[in-house]
Amino acid sequence: MNAVFRKEFRSGMCGMTGMIFIAYVLLFLGLNTVYVNYNYGVGSFEIVMVSAAFLSLLAVPLLTMRSFSEERHNKTDQLLYSLPIGTGKIVLGKFFAMAAIFAIPTLVACIYPLIASTYSSGGINLAIGYGAILAYYLLGCAIIAICMFLSTLTESQVIAAIISIGAILLMYFTNIILSVLPSGAWVSLAAVIILALVIAGICFAATKSAVISGICAAVLIIAAVIVYIINASLFEGLIETIIGSIEIFKPIESFTLGTFDIACLFRYLSICVLFIFFTVQSFEKRRWN
Repeated sequence: MNAVFRKEFRSGMCGMTGMIFIAYVLLFLGLNTVYVNYNYGVGSFEIVMVSAAFLSLLAVPLLTMRSFSEERHNKTDQLLYSLPIGTGKIVLGKFFAMAAIFAIPTLVACIYPLIASTYSSGGINLAIGYGAILAYYLLGCAIIAICMFLSTLTESQVIAAIISIGAILLMYFTNIILSVLPSGAWVSLAAVIILALVIAGICFAATKSAVISGICAAVLIIAAVIVYIINASLFEGLIETIIGSIEIFKPIESFTLGTFDIACLFRYLSICVLFIFFTVQSFEKRRWN
């Protein structure tokens, strides 16, 4: 795993990708710090991290799009399979390398609360401020894990980047999506069917087997329709639950209330673990295909 980590970290830092990513993140963190803490003298650094989270982390696909897509396109993934280490260690090596690159601008941001406290009229709560920075870093790691998984589904770096950006936009604009969707059990059923088709599409991208993906979609859709026929009330409010579960930008906002939200941190860690597992399974499946 150390060899994979060193290779990926060196590749990211020696190339333009890592430098552009770090500069982009620092740009938005710096602009928000100046706007919130310096111009208005607001003594809440957590507001800076929350307001900068979406735009700064929108650059994560730049970091992740090459993680597995480039390996598949250049056929160098066969070399990874030949390494005397497990698939899990390969995935972890890549993930930790990208997380280490993201840690660089995050560590730089740790200086900001100390500087901003000298300009703020009421001082800055450093405990909450650094808690928000930690939550921001874990949020970034969660998005890295999600985008890394999406990178395993295609050979094209461009497609991987587009899908990843689309996923980030979807996770951010969930409130708007919920506000325009009609309510009712039938809407939730339609959402479950669409979700089943998405899962089937992911299965097909990972396995290249139309039979497996078709069976997966058929089983999920038939099961959903049967449950709906038996008891449609179970689908009431289900779409809000489904869409709300992918809203990962919302939990970090709890830090703006002046609370150190441990549940938020564990949620982001859980997302990291879940999508690292998905990435391992997708990468391992391609080995046998």
